[in-house]
Amino acid sequence: MVDVDIAHPAHNPFDLPRRDKNAKRTFAIAVTVAIIFHVLVGYYVYKAKFKPNYKTYAEEKMETELIHPPAPPPPPPPPPPPPKMEKPPPIQPRPPAATPINVPAPPTFNVPPVEHPIPPPPEQPVIKAPPPRVSVVTNPDWVHRPSPDDMMEYYPDRAGRLGIAGSVTLTCTVNENGTLSGCNIDSETPADQEFGSNALKLSKLFKMRPQTRDGMPVGGAKVTIPIRFQPPKDEDQ
Repeated sequence: MVDVDIAHPAHNPFDLPRRDKNAKRTFAIAVTVAIIFHVLVGYYVYKAKFKPNYKTYAEEKMETELIHPPAPPPPPPPPPPPPKMEKPPPIQPRPPAATPINVPAPPTFNVPPVEHPIPPPPEQPVIKAPPPRVSVVTNPDWVHRPSPDDMMEYYPDRAGRLGIAGSVTLTCTVNENGTLSGCNIDSETPADQEFGSNALKLSKLFKMRPQTRDGMPVGGAKVTIPIRFQPPKDEDQ
C-alpha cells in the first residue's frame, strides 16, 4: 500500500527541491541597495567640512607694584675703649730679719731602738704515707661455693621462664674469716633481667680460705668473681 500526500498530490518525496527563480533577483537588489548606501555615506563625508573651532583668549594686563624691603638698621656704635691700667708701684725689698744670738739647742729624745722579732723556723712539711696497697687475689682457694641447687634458687624468675642465660662479674672484699663483703657489680648481661641483684644475694654463699701474714689471718684483699647463670634444662630433652 502506498501513502498518498493529500495536501501536495503532485509532490514526490524523492524529488530534488525546486529552485526559487526570484532568489537571484532578490540578491541583486540587496547588493545594489548596499552599494548605493555606501556611496551616499562617502559623498556626505566628502562634502562635510570639519574645521577646528579655536577659541582665542585676550591677554589681560595686570599692574603690579614692587615693594622694596625696609632698609637695615644702622650698626650699633663700637664699645668704648678699656680704661688704661696704671702701672703698679715697684716692689720694695724686705729688710733681712734679725738673727737671734745664743739660741739654746733643742732637747734630745732618747728613743729605744725597734726590736725586730726573729721569725720561727718553718715547719717541716708533713708527708702523708701512701694508702696501703690493696692486694688482689688472682687464684682464690674456695672453701665453699654455691651449688647448682643454689644457682637455681637465685635464678631470676622471669629469665628462667623465658629461658634467658646471664652473666655477672662481682668485685668483693675478702674478710679475715674468708667470707665476702662490700660486693659491687662490675658487669651484667643482660642488664634488665635482675641477674646482678641476684648475684649479690648469691655472694654470701662464697667462702675463701683466709690469707695469712706472719701466721695471722688478714683481710681487705679484693677478689673478682665471674658468675654464669644457665637456664634450667627440660627433663624431656
